[in-house]
Order: sequence, then structure tokens, then C-alpha cells
Amino acid sequence: MALIIKPGRDPAENWIKAINGKISDLEIRVWPDCGNLEDIEFALVSHIPHGELARFPNLRFVASTAAGVDELLADPDLSHDVPIIHGVNSERSDTMAQTVLLHVLRYHRHLQVYGEQQSRHEWKRYPLVPADERRVGIMGLGALGSVAAARLVQSGFDVAGWTRRPKTIDGVTNFHGADGLGPFLGRTGILVCMLPLTAETEDVINANTLAALPKGAFVINCARGAHLVDEDLIAALDSGHIAGATLDVFRTEPLAPDHPFWDHPRITITPHTSSQGRAAFGVDVLVENMRRARAGEPLVNLVDREAGY
Repeated sequence: MALIIKPGRDPAENWIKAINGKISDLEIRVWPDCGNLEDIEFALVSHIPHGELARFPNLRFVASTAAGVDELLADPDLSHDVPIIHGVNSERSDTMAQTVLLHVLRYHRHLQVYGEQQSRHEWKRYPLVPADERRVGIMGLGALGSVAAARLVQSGFDVAGWTRRPKTIDGVTNFHGADGLGPFLGRTGILVCMLPLTAETEDVINANTLAALPKGAFVINCARGAHLVDEDLIAALDSGHIAGATLDVFRTEPLAPDHPFWDHPRITITPHTSSQGRAAFGVDVLVENMRRARAGEPLVNLVDREAGY
């Protein structure tokens, strides 16, 4: 039995150490040094070229180290008979919640405006808005979004979520489905996108979506670049309807040097750093599923291919 790994930001040696601390009778190979392809039963990957996973004839499942699985689902050569396991990492959830809280607080406490004033040597105070009067809306309440929502509730914000199906989280008002989108947007002063990328959610932040937000709203995208129509955001910012945007993800990464986002005065860019997690916090679901596969038991944390997440 062998595991092939191609992890993301946390180096392969950290994953090997974490896995060996949980299971002993496993050969671990680091892509592209695959050895005998027939030996590979499990794969742990972040991003891997399409077609590579199809080379392993005895592959029993693929575990993702990334929060999203859209790239794996887009691989036309990966058999639908091969299960995909969600990347579950408690540290990633925590760092994402930190990022969301950071940017919400930045807009809530006028730091964007104060930064602009500093460049003009201008001294002007803005009144404090109580947190419970600041309405934050999170699109997507999955493993990451639900933790971020709870963190915002703990900080006193008026939080709502928009989901595909009804979902209950303490302190979070839930809107769901197509009928719930309009009312959700209409009450949201700071919009946070944390949706999975699917055919239904691509381009979800568009001219219509932005126009449905209250004038002076802010946008934070920590999900996928393809959720946002770039030109529509720039138009909404230039018109003054949207007051500011923080973008951590982009359609093409790294962001091209000549992209207009770089120089827009109301856009803050971070280089896809919102959610990060070390191997030690993400290894348990991999090891548990290898145990289950060996024992002939059902796997856990499976991706729903039909839903796209």
C-alpha cells in the first residue's frame, strides 16, 4: 500500500512526519516520483495537473489538502468511481475566521478611510457604529464559513448567511435559495464570499448582486476569483455604490501586473493567504479514511460530486 502526496503550502516533509506519527505501515511517495503506479492506493494533493491521478489504476480515494475541490472536480480524467475527500483542517478554519474578522473590523472601524486621510495629512474622526448595528452577510456557511460566522457573532456583529439549503447556526440569520438572495443582499453592509465554486456560483458577485447591496456596502472575497465579475466590481466602486473591496482570490493567480485591481484606490489585495493550515492539523481525516478503506467501512467527509462540494 502506498500514498502519493503533492501538498500545497506546507512542505511534503511536514505531511510525511504528521502521517508517520499516526500510521506506520505505509509507504509515502512524493509526486512526481511515483514509482510503480500500481502500488498507489491513496492520493493526498492540493493542485495536481489534470490526468495525473488517472495514471494510478488502483486508486481508492483522493484527499484534498485545499479548502476547495473545484480543480479536482474539473479533471476530466478522474473517474467518478474514485471518491474525493474534503480537506479538513481546524487551523485552516481558524486562520480564515481571523482573516474575515480582520477585514470586517477594518471596514467597521473606518481604517480604509483613515489610511486615505493619512496620505493627505488629514485629521478627521468618524463616529463609532456599534457592532450590533453593522450587518455582515456571509455567502456560504460550510466548514470555513460557519466558523467565520460564529467568530463574527462572538464579536457582536449582526450576522446573516446565505446558503443553498436551510442551515442553522446560533446567532446567524439564515437566508437560502434563489428566493433568499435578494433579502440577504438588501440587509448586508459588509458582504463576505465563502462559497464553493460550482457552475451555479460562478460569477455570483456581478452587477445585479452588487446593485442589490445597500449604497456604501463593502465586499470581501475569500473564496474563488471566479465568483466575482471583475469589471462589474470596478464599475460599482467607481460609481460610489460600493465603498471598498478586499480581494484574496483571483481568476488568474498570481494577479497579472497590469490588472486594474492593483491601482484601484478602494481595493485591497492579498495574495491568496486567507486560510492556511499546517499538516499536523489536517492529517486525521486522511488517516481515518485509510483505516476505513482497509476495513471496508464507509469513507467520511466525502465530496458530493453532484453538488460540486
